[in-house]
Amino acid sequence: MTSSDPPDFDLPEGWTCWVDLKEAPEGTYAGKAELRQGREQRCVFVLAQQPSREAALERVRFRARYFVDEWLTRPQNGGYRV
Repeated sequence: MTSSDPPDFDLPEGWTCWVDLKEAPEGTYAGKAELRQGREQRCVFVLAQQPSREAALERVRFRARYFVDEWLTRPQNGGYRV
């Protein structure tokens, strides 16, 4: 995926998602995504094969929103105390 074609993940202000998708010879897509809050890396996840580029981006969008929503419910320090 090129940086000239960034997907819109509708994340809260200050959050960004970088996606690296690769097309397999059979036409499926897989890759990885990185979530950042400002300059801080918060999550990297692997995307298993999806049937299309659109399906892959929708899966990233879902996982990114889910992670950010969960992250924002944590105590102010961004992590749980044990």
